[in-house]
Amino acid sequence: MSELLIDRADLLKTMILGVVGIGPVASLATTGTDQEAITVEDLRSFAKVAGLKMSDEELNRVLAGVRANPSVFSASRKAAEDYSLTPPSFYRVPGAESQKSTKVRVEPTKMPCKRPASDEDLAFLTVVELGHLIRTKQISSLNLTKVFLDRLKTFGPKLVCVASLTEELALKQAAAADEELSKGKYRGLLHGIPYGIKDLFATKGYPTQWGTEAFRGQVIDLDATVVHKLRDAGAILVAKLSLGALAMNDNWYEGRTKNPWNPTEGSSGSSAGSASAVAAGLVPFAIGTETSGSIMSPSMRCRVTGLRPTFGSVSRHGAMCLSWTMDKVGPIARTAEDAALVFASLIGRDTADISSLDRSFEYKPLRDLNGMKIGVVGNQSQEPTELLRSLGAELIEIKVPSLPPGLSNILAVESAAMFDRLLQEGRLDMVKENDWATYWRTARFVPAVEYVHAERLRTRLIESYEAMLKPLDALLAASSGGALIYPSNLTGHPQIHIPLRPEGTGYRSFSLFGNYFQEAKLIAIANLIQRKTEFFRLRPDLSKLQ
Repeated sequence: MSELLIDRADLLKTMILGVVGIGPVASLATTGTDQEAITVEDLRSFAKVAGLKMSDEELNRVLAGVRANPSVFSASRKAAEDYSLTPPSFYRVPGAESQKSTKVRVEPTKMPCKRPASDEDLAFLTVVELGHLIRTKQISSLNLTKVFLDRLKTFGPKLVCVASLTEELALKQAAAADEELSKGKYRGLLHGIPYGIKDLFATKGYPTQWGTEAFRGQVIDLDATVVHKLRDAGAILVAKLSLGALAMNDNWYEGRTKNPWNPTEGSSGSSAGSASAVAAGLVPFAIGTETSGSIMSPSMRCRVTGLRPTFGSVSRHGAMCLSWTMDKVGPIARTAEDAALVFASLIGRDTADISSLDRSFEYKPLRDLNGMKIGVVGNQSQEPTELLRSLGAELIEIKVPSLPPGLSNILAVESAAMFDRLLQEGRLDMVKENDWATYWRTARFVPAVEYVHAERLRTRLIESYEAMLKPLDALLAASSGGALIYPSNLTGHPQIHIPLRPEGTGYRSFSLFGNYFQEAKLIAIANLIQRKTEFFRLRPDLSKLQ
């Protein structure tokens, strides 16, 4: 399995340093350039980086215009310092215009239960089960919230997964949820359910520090749209959870977030704390984000269910932006149906996020997979394929389209632009938790023309993925999806990760990819597998934590 556990930092290093191919350039800078100091030799060096052949005569012709650029660039950077500023050339997935319905309905499997005798057992129930306990008044939201706050205080420091507790807010929200229920007002299955959120979402009154010393102490005086929507659904925010610094891997300013199943290794990232906390029973569900594996990778490592929805399904307003054409918000939970409940509360158009869109989402459990066609990528272990066949699915071997060259530059350039202010202010070296500093300096040498070419080739990638997925109900891939992760994030297709009960030795999991806006179908397939295997009932041994 080691080949499947590629750290996101290694993946980015391969994509950016390998594809751009110019190595570390920390000694080079773009600020403070004396316009008159720019020479033909400088242009010749840049032309070499860009792969251009230009004569000295041609270089001399453009010299005056290039000398004028630094002052223009400097003014432009200063005017664009607002982190919330988004380019108008945002990405919309094909078919987004037809998604006018906002009909949302979730019918989870009925799982009535009685309150467990121990708080430990209570902490590992599903959201559906906890919702039943609250609705039937077997437990109050306030008591449930205190259970999870105690677990966060006990195990959070050991797992290095909590950026900040929101205890005062949580107790206030829980008391209000109980009062509403006593008066007959019930908001749904998330009513009174505690949750945690990745610490790149703004939360009024609490720090939002993006996982790095460079932004430690930062307070953003607003609530992200996701926070608003979960509050409206009745959910209780108990903690801001760790993320790898500026959304890379599992290292942040307090250290490395741990995997509860194996504390000697990290939880992967960048939604490191969200996956770790759910796996350890510190929260029933959490919110993560994904640009290129940041929900899937930690979900795989921490053996939980992660849902990455169709691009644009959930507003990103109030969240740190890494790539305005790739960032997505999604739930991390114990089961696929729990993820469905959370996702249903988040979707919808938000005028504060121009990439968000109206759409419908209707989920109900399936009895079987008769008539469904599921594509299979590569050599799969027998467990998922046999289960899918036994449930009636037709399996079809699929060849995945190759990734056009240069598309790694999209994430490299967009993220470098978002955090260029750190470079300009000389603060980029404060990001010591990972290798972003080198990546973003490297991205500064990607010509704008090459970025546009990459976006044009992205269109071809989208067309090829649509053609591959259109005849299928789902596409099965091992683990977190491996080589499919970056391309499918570029295309904006949905994905769900499902842990699978190990057979023999070693932990295994798989992912399902689907057509745009078909999350309900992926969740229904995942739910059938989970009900058969009940992997979600397994727990990590937290006594191993130091």
